[in-house]
Parts: sequence; C-alpha cells; structure tokens
Amino acid sequence: MTSKMIQKLLIVCGLGVMTLSFTANAQIAASSNELSSPIYDLSKEIKIQGTIEKISTISGNGLIGTHLLVATGEGVIDIHLGASMAVSAKSLGLSVGESVNLTGMMASINSNSVLLARILTTSTRVYVLRNELGVPVRSLMPRGAASSVNTQKGAL
Repeated sequence: MTSKMIQKLLIVCGLGVMTLSFTANAQIAASSNELSSPIYDLSKEIKIQGTIEKISTISGNGLIGTHLLVATGEGVIDIHLGASMAVSAKSLGLSVGESVNLTGMMASINSNSVLLARILTTSTRVYVLRNELGVPVRSLMPRGAASSVNTQKGAL
C-alpha cells in the first residue's frame, strides 16, 4: 500500500468513528430526556390523604415501578412511588387498608393521570422518594433517629 492509500484509509476510519460518537451522544440525550420527563415542578405539588386500596408493580407499558391506588375524598388516585426495589411495598412496609399522606405532582403518562410521589408518610415513617427536582433518591437511610417518627429516603 502506498502512503496516499494509507492516509485516505485513516481519514475514512476517523470520519466513521466521529459519526458513531455523534449518533451515540444523540441516543443518550434522547433517553435522558425521556427519563426526566415530565419536569417536576414544586409549584404544582399537591398533598393528599387516603387509604391504600391496591399495591402493584408495573413492568410493561406505562410508568414502571411500584404503584399504589389510594382512595381519597375526591376519588381513587394512581400513585407512582418509584422503580427500584427500595420502594417496593415490602421494603416500605406498606399494606392494603393503610392510611397514608402523600406529597407529589400530578403528571400525565400515556394519557393516564399519575401522582409522582415525592414524600410518603405512614403512621410510623416518613419516606423521601424524590428530591425537589423530582430526581429519585437513591438509598434508604434513616433520618432523625432521635425523633419519635423515623424518616427514610427511598430510591426510584
């Protein structure tokens, strides 16, 4: 091979590598936009009080993770706790018939109204599931151990 052929081959390979990296970055940006939508807005937060009617884990279509159907004075609301094992009903000690208080933001996911829970309060514990930006909290850690009510953070 001549040096001109080697030079052309290196240019073509370099262009191919650059094209692949641009494509990969575009895919990463698209998937991160999907994960962050809808944008959490503290000014749209609501607080609800109700009783757990049903606990389910969705793994297919829709917002994956742990969901509660909570009966309130205004009707039944679908509550999304998160998508990690740390926020499963078993990990949080939740059961049907239990009274809960929730703080979160209503969102429309696949044409369904869902409350994205940021704070879950039971009779004995307070769980912080998302931060003020709506980003899932990644661990379950006790907070305020000196208080009579235990606080834990939960991951999504």
